[in-house]
Amino acid sequence: MSRYPIPALHGGSIEQAARASSPPFGAPLRTHLRAALQVLFFVGVWYATQRLLQWLHWSLPAAVPGLFAVLLLLASGVLPERRLAAGADWLLGEMLLFFIPPLLAVVRYGPLLEQSGWRLLATIVLGSLLVLVGTGLVVERTLRWERARHAARARRAESRP
Repeated sequence: MSRYPIPALHGGSIEQAARASSPPFGAPLRTHLRAALQVLFFVGVWYATQRLLQWLHWSLPAAVPGLFAVLLLLASGVLPERRLAAGADWLLGEMLLFFIPPLLAVVRYGPLLEQSGWRLLATIVLGSLLVLVGTGLVVERTLRWERARHAARARRAESRP
């Protein structure tokens, strides 16, 4: 059953269907604003870890400690998952945009590609494939973990008197 049932399918009028099928005024705006703020949270975590790594003089991508910081906040319960779900969903939905830069590098450095030949092309393709597969595996494993966690919560809730 959809969130906004359509009465016209059950004998209602078209006007009732139009009113019932559209969300309340302002709901999409709030949803988009919430997602934008959650994405800004991820950007803030990245920026903070980037500054920390610069201060410590560590040559490590800021996304790595940032990921662990967010994971720690989620696992400890300090930050509920629902507070980041919309932003994370948007970022995952637009992930293809994050894999375009390797293709732009190939176009920009064409003479280097001609000079170094298939070795450089193989490195780019293999590197991109490894990133895609690694990301897919991490997302799949995280989703399985999340589903198992929710199932365990539901079993505990059912077993309570």
